[in-house]
Parts: sequence; C-alpha cells; structure tokens
Amino acid sequence: MLIGDNARASRIAGLMQEAGFDIRAILPPTVATGTARLRITITLNVDAAQIAAMTGRLASILNEVTT
Repeated sequence: MLIGDNARASRIAGLMQEAGFDIRAILPPTVATGTARLRITITLNVDAAQIAAMTGRLASILNEVTT
C-alpha cells in the first residue's frame, strides 16, 4: 500500500504491529524516495475475521496518523 512519506509509513507499520498485525514499512533504498509503502501479506492461515479486523484497524490508523 503506497503511503509516500517515510515517517508516516513507519509510524503506521509500528501501530499495526502493536495491534498484532505483521505489517512492515518498505522504505528507500528498497523503493524510490517518496514512495514508502506498507507490505501486507495474507496467507492461507488468515481467516476472513482477521482480515476484517486488520482492515478496520488500518483504516482507523490511516485517519489518525498524518506524519
């Protein structure tokens, strides 16, 4: 998920990890400057309820974290 700002991507990833979701910030030099993003991986072991919980929490955090 493209976020853009390094600090915002890192903060969102940290909050998601605190909430129990293994979401990582991908930052330069792995990606181009200004294109920081979140890596979200869903495996066969994740059920629909967990995906719903993750997307709900992510939506809240995206609205809360400005930088």
